Amino acid sequence: MTDSPENSTADNGNIDLSVIVVTRVDQAQLDRCLEALTKQETTASFEVIIPADESLGDVNAMIMRYRCWEFVRTHGTQTHAQLRSLGVHHARGRLVATTEDHCLPEANWVQAIVDEHANAPVAIGGVVEKVPPDDALNWAVYFHDYLRYMPPAEAGETHELSALNASYKMSALREVAGSWQREFHEADVHGALEAHGGTLWLSPNIMVKQRRNLEIEHALWERYAFGRLFASTRTGTAAPGRCLLYAALSPIQPVLLLARLGGHIRRKQHHRMEFFMALPATLLLATAWAFGEFMGYVTRKPDPRLEPQPDPEPWPDP
Repeated sequence: MTDSPENSTADNGNIDLSVIVVTRVDQAQLDRCLEALTKQETTASFEVIIPADESLGDVNAMIMRYRCWEFVRTHGTQTHAQLRSLGVHHARGRLVATTEDHCLPEANWVQAIVDEHANAPVAIGGVVEKVPPDDALNWAVYFHDYLRYMPPAEAGETHELSALNASYKMSALREVAGSWQREFHEADVHGALEAHGGTLWLSPNIMVKQRRNLEIEHALWERYAFGRLFASTRTGTAAPGRCLLYAALSPIQPVLLLARLGGHIRRKQHHRMEFFMALPATLLLATAWAFGEFMGYVTRKPDPRLEPQPDPEPWPDP
């Protein structure tokens, strides 16, 4: 059911780490990510699984180039969460790590994950650094999504990890399999792990560097869609009156978000010039998110393009 060339790093059943790389559309980004994974300095055995839907196009040349990795190709267009779930279903390691194609893992990334998991936490996340230089829009996207994971960071217990740089004990994921069977949303999975008594941990020793090449139209849609997804999910647990209150407060969200981001920058004393350069774009993206939240509270539904598609089926072997 998958394109599975012989794995050169480990034998079946004896894999330390399965790395899930979620990708869509951009083969050049994926190529940079996979190239970084081929240069890992580690004694650990690991595999790389790339769940890719039809939006990525013809990946046959890439499959031939990275013969030691496993491409799971699916029909149709799937959400990131569906692709991540599909990847975890195919994982064979005792540990599972998730990242995305716009990330470059540091050379010691695999080894750091394996070493950190020698301790107790069931889930460990790392930091997400930005690759400079970049334009104001993509800095704004970084500040919106990953500022809380920006270095410097202190090691310690946390309640949030980024899917760009998170890892899990497979035994713990199996205990909460109902939270990721169809879609692997990190917030749902992390909540289920904590409900089972697990601990989430942040380690500054595990780093990926991030760079995306978003255009303004896609960036605005993404902020709107994820804001709407957040709100529509929230309506499932909140009383109707509270949802109306949240909707009424949506217009002040951009100001609150900017204040929160500014507080992070002040505490971390990192990328301050870039933050001020990106302020107009950051405010614009925050406004798109706020409008998405408002629509999510009103409609109680996510944007149709983020709704789960039918269960993805891997393409048959050629």
